Amino acid sequence: MSTSAGAPPRGPERDRMATRIFVAAFILVGLVAPFAFEAAVMPGYVYFVGPPLDLDAPRNGQVVVHIDVLGKQPPDIARIRVTDLATGAVVWDVKPTTPTSECWNRCWNLTLSAGSNPASFTAGHQQFNASVPQNPSFSLRRGTAYLFVVWDSKGRVAHDRFTL
Repeated sequence: MSTSAGAPPRGPERDRMATRIFVAAFILVGLVAPFAFEAAVMPGYVYFVGPPLDLDAPRNGQVVVHIDVLGKQPPDIARIRVTDLATGAVVWDVKPTTPTSECWNRCWNLTLSAGSNPASFTAGHQQFNASVPQNPSFSLRRGTAYLFVVWDSKGRVAHDRFTL
């Protein structure tokens, strides 16, 4: 049996080479994949869920809604709606007057209270106008369960329930 310098390796030598290639590829994928994923999606925003929504526990007839900023990327809010869960009636529905969100650094804290609340509001420099109600204010009642829903411009939705 003769061997030549240009012949491919055989037996255990070939297995070691295959193992080295596999380990190198595994390490490369482990190091590069997280950064490639981060570069592929918008920084600080997760694509398979809706806007980052969090409601504080209701206290003294009010609830604070946080639509959080991730990093320096403002939430891209396209619509907000509050619905009475018992009746299904839309209590409040607002949309921005401008297509892009300009707000960041904690301006996305909305306080909803039992009683009268303004129907339209400003977050940072972005104005939101109500389609429901047509009046300048809407009312929430203590003891009533509500559904808070927020959409982003890509159609992703986040929601949470609260009772004042």
